[in-house]
Amino acid sequence: MKEKFESLVKQYKDEIIKTASEMIQINSQSTQEGEFAQYVVKKMQDLDYDEVVVDTYGNVFGTVKGTGGGSSVMLNCHLDVVDEGDISKWKYPPYSGTIAEGRIWGRGASDTKGTFAIQIYAPIMLKRAGLLPKGDIVVAGVVCEEIAGFGAMMQAKDNFKLTDYAIVGEATENDLAIGCRGRFCAVVTITGKSCHASMPHMGKNPFDFLGKFLVELKTVEMGKDELFGSSTMSVTNIESSEKGTNIIPNELKVYIDYRQSSVDTEEVALAKIQEVIDRCKMEGITVDLKSLYFPLKTYTGFEGMAHQGEPPFSVSPEESYVQLCKKTLEKITGHPIKTKTWEFATDTGHYAAKGVKCIGYSPAEIRLCHTTEDSIDINMMEEGTLGYLALAYTLANIED
Repeated sequence: MKEKFESLVKQYKDEIIKTASEMIQINSQSTQEGEFAQYVVKKMQDLDYDEVVVDTYGNVFGTVKGTGGGSSVMLNCHLDVVDEGDISKWKYPPYSGTIAEGRIWGRGASDTKGTFAIQIYAPIMLKRAGLLPKGDIVVAGVVCEEIAGFGAMMQAKDNFKLTDYAIVGEATENDLAIGCRGRFCAVVTITGKSCHASMPHMGKNPFDFLGKFLVELKTVEMGKDELFGSSTMSVTNIESSEKGTNIIPNELKVYIDYRQSSVDTEEVALAKIQEVIDRCKMEGITVDLKSLYFPLKTYTGFEGMAHQGEPPFSVSPEESYVQLCKKTLEKITGHPIKTKTWEFATDTGHYAAKGVKCIGYSPAEIRLCHTTEDSIDINMMEEGTLGYLALAYTLANIED
């Protein structure tokens, strides 16, 4: 099988590189993924996928049906990219998809369009070679991952196109990712009584509460686990209801970025912050705590409330399907494969929370994501393509 897969990689290498370059040439920042979604739909149709659908939110799903009796597998990337930043700092224009120096350059090359090009071709390569596995393979491109994980969150909420296994294409350098910390934003609203700053006794200054609150917040015991260590919590922004410097404000909003280990669920984390609020109570000042949601409109026109955050994901390196993926990759590539964690939040937690057995795999390099050096190594893409063929074939042949 190794020789067959290697032959397929050589056969399709140029098509995959060309596709990745074309993908990068389409600016698809969050909520503006429409043109790129159309490109993906046409690519899947041209490649003769058995089914291609776009859901209400703009997520694109292409399915290649298996021969029957196997597990279903989702290959997942996101359609959106982050802003390109200062164009003068780019070696090659961010939306050029330039192929040079053994790499493909541009915004989204490493996060996640280079990997998405591989994912789109992998099931078709198996199908055309007469190597279809038993289970269906669903290739998913989801929207708004970069700002809220909105597409994956809604897909999971709707139980739409969820599979037995999922391979998420965030950068892993051809290793396997087995976890990522979760993230959410807590909003603490402190309401006092506004007055002239020259007569502070006439009001209730919310800053009086804030000073005590910030000191006490440092005493919170953060949850820990073996994979991620400790959760972290950082105050990142403060807004005042009044703009002037001679007014005691009526209200302050404090934003807290909470990066979760697996033991600090959002409910647990909010309870810890609420405990601090209760300890700092002051007469005449009320305090409200909630998770941050914000209005979001996708490129399809769907309007909803997006949650600022994504749940944590972790799986033991000894879990049987993780071990199977590791052995499969080591056999096909001929070298050791590491298991590691992502430092950043991903969509994986949405799927894992629904019982999907998830893992991360990609030839992209984590250090290049969201930088002006965004690019993907073509040699690493070749190995990644080999890995995707082997993983999709192996997982989809597990009897259901």
